[in-house]
Amino acid sequence: MSGVIKLAEKRRRETRERIINTARELFSRRGYHNTQVMDIVNELGMSAGTFYNYFKDKRELFLQISRENFINLGLKLREMRKISNPQNIGERIERFRDTFTAFFDFVDENPEQTLMMLRGGFGVDEELDTGFWEEICIAAEDIADDFQQWIERDISAGFNPLVAGHAAVGMTWQVAHSYLVDRKYTREEAIEYLVNISTFATKGFLTEKGRNIL
Repeated sequence: MSGVIKLAEKRRRETRERIINTARELFSRRGYHNTQVMDIVNELGMSAGTFYNYFKDKRELFLQISRENFINLGLKLREMRKISNPQNIGERIERFRDTFTAFFDFVDENPEQTLMMLRGGFGVDEELDTGFWEEICIAAEDIADDFQQWIERDISAGFNPLVAGHAAVGMTWQVAHSYLVDRKYTREEAIEYLVNISTFATKGFLTEKGRNIL
């Protein structure tokens, strides 16, 4: 009997993942408002009733996907920022380009969803409040922890690490938003600017010990 239950649970998880993956692709390609539940179920070849066994409505599904995307992006960027030695300033600076490139890969792969998340986070579309600011705060605090380690080792000084973390994250999202909406610069230009300004800011707050290490 337990084997039958486990099989049923496995099939339910697989069906739920199929719905999420199909919806993720449609939301990214068409946008939230131009994708309806029937579009999703028709793409999957399932009934609307089956869909509603897993999700209350389109909004709940979109929020689930957005949260997962935010979390996965955050985990990926956090892993990419890791360095073998916290005092290795050069390695930290070298990671800037990889992390900003990965971030813009996400933006380019999910342009409509990125804008929807931003609009929900800024209160423009309250229906789509995806927890954007909570994830922003987590990312900013992660970066602040990195800066705090340098301050404690007398490598950097003269700034509030939490402010620096929020400034770095906020700047990155603002550049991405303008990149998607205004289209006045390329992703390469955006990445280059973010790398240069991050490098400049990092070097600008180094102590004498930090400059000697670099």
